[in-house]
Amino acid sequence: MSEPEFDEWSRRHRKKSEISQMQLSFVAEVFLELFKLLEQYAPGWYTEEQHNRAVAALRVLQEP
Repeated sequence: MSEPEFDEWSRRHRKKSEISQMQLSFVAEVFLELFKLLEQYAPGWYTEEQHNRAVAALRVLQEP
C-alpha cells in the first residue's frame, strides 16, 4: 500500500472518537519507539517502502 493509499484508508476506516486519547497516545508512543529503533539500526530487511509506510503511519498518529 502506497503512502497516499494508506492516508486515504486511514481516513475512511479510523474514527478517532472510537479510540480513547489514552489508548492512542500509548499506541503512538510505542510505534515511535519502534520506528526510531528501525531507523537507528536499519536492518537489511527494512526496505524503503516499509520506511515510507512507517513515516505515513507516524504522521497519522501525530494528527491533532
